[in-house]
Amino acid sequence: MSSSPSRQRKTKEPCSGCGLHRELCICAQIPKLNLSTKLVLIIHTRELKRTTNTGQLALQSLSNSEMRVRGQPGQLLDLSDLLNPKYQSLLFYPSEEAVELTSELVQSFQKPIQLFVPDGNWRQAGKVSIRHKEISHLPRVMIKFRNEAEHHLRAEHTPYGMSTLE
Repeated sequence: MSSSPSRQRKTKEPCSGCGLHRELCICAQIPKLNLSTKLVLIIHTRELKRTTNTGQLALQSLSNSEMRVRGQPGQLLDLSDLLNPKYQSLLFYPSEEAVELTSELVQSFQKPIQLFVPDGNWRQAGKVSIRHKEISHLPRVMIKFRNEAEHHLRAEHTPYGMSTLE
């Protein structure tokens, strides 16, 4: 069985706000944050139908954010219009050259941060810097602390795993 972008969503009639099953709706609990940091969620088209997609929840919380969809058949996504000199742009992706995203690092920049966040499974997210040369030069950042939250939005397979929203 192959999955394609046109596959049907398993959840019938999800909440139009959070995308979760209606009985699990968390819209009332989503905080509204007005930060100088800009979040750019680069989401794979297959993630749009998942009720477990938490990146879209982050967008609802952060007023200074936007989403770009990649992986749509026959459509090339160009992110170069997002490279704005008023921001210090960073790519959020753990790799050998990634540095830890700490408050000290954030304070070292003279400009607000624009954080590019690939959203999808590991394979999809790993292709973002390869397929989008316009952002491949951006410094990479990551979070290095263990996810010790009592409750998780989905099952994690490593102690450092977390959803996009977390």
